[in-house]
Amino acid sequence: MKILLYRIVIFIATFIFPIFIYAQSADTAACCASNCDCTRPDGHAPVGVQTADIHEKGEWMISYSFMDMMMSGNRSGTSKITDDGVFQNYYASPETMGMQMNMFMVMYGISNKFNVMAMLNFINNSMSMNMDPTMQMHMGGTTMPMASMVSSAGGLGDSKIYALYKLTDKRNAHLVLGLGFNIPNGSIEKKSLNIDSVISKTSYCMQTGTGSFGILPSVAFTGQSYSFSWGISAKANIQTGANSEGYQFGNQYSGTSWIAYKLCKFLSASVRAEIENTGSIKGYDQDIAIFSANDPTANPANYGGTCATGFLGVNFYVPKGIYKNLRIALEYGIPFYENLNGVQMSVQSKLNAGISFTF
Repeated sequence: MKILLYRIVIFIATFIFPIFIYAQSADTAACCASNCDCTRPDGHAPVGVQTADIHEKGEWMISYSFMDMMMSGNRSGTSKITDDGVFQNYYASPETMGMQMNMFMVMYGISNKFNVMAMLNFINNSMSMNMDPTMQMHMGGTTMPMASMVSSAGGLGDSKIYALYKLTDKRNAHLVLGLGFNIPNGSIEKKSLNIDSVISKTSYCMQTGTGSFGILPSVAFTGQSYSFSWGISAKANIQTGANSEGYQFGNQYSGTSWIAYKLCKFLSASVRAEIENTGSIKGYDQDIAIFSANDPTANPANYGGTCATGFLGVNFYVPKGIYKNLRIALEYGIPFYENLNGVQMSVQSKLNAGISFTF
């Protein structure tokens, strides 16, 4: 009952309440005379939303963002599954995984309605796995059970470029359409320690790239009242074909909605809900597939699913002085619904942090 109540509160706070705020803000002349005001702490979308804001002609924005996702335990569908349950089909059971991404972004206003944006990513992945205690390891003429294994991989991730266009610009709301491309310069040939205790090509989730070009459409509708701002956004990553290793990551579709409250001229707080749906991997990498009967992360069937996450955030803005237009933002999220394909690790938390400067 508590979980159901929590989901209802999140839904109302992030999908219904924004509509109410928009209706109220239509009569709020104090908002701004011509369009949405960016010179306030909630003048931009939360740090976890990248394709909702437009800058003025000739304006530059540079930013650095850090994203951290922690995973632990396993889930099949919506149900948790123990190590013993995983050992019924595999020799290894994922225990924890950390995925960190450092993103550098630059954005430029070609006109007051048309902006271009580029993102460069650096990714670090690490995973620990528990081994079936009945599995034996032979070393120096002795036999002993394998308890656990730790692997890691990191490097340059896929890059992204976007074109954003402000389709409408009402007194206190605007609609932004985006079209981008995923450039597959991240690696799909990373190697790490495998369950046989030798170095080989690591699993799909540990690779830093996709190996495939992707089409990235997006749409965002945002608005403001005197003390509130809000938004609804949707985006996708549509894969264009298999990569050079013979497989293709699933398409990704996501939607998010948020509200933010301006606490004062330099600080605001936000609440946001996000739902993501990812398709299964199509095809397989022959060098990874040889472990698919023993390692669930090497099995393409164990990828994709749906995850819904609730976020709380704070946004800090410098309105004047030498650091004018500096923004610092933070979001922390916890999933409240997961329905995963096959056997996968469950997401425990997501952290988004960023700093940006406009000039």
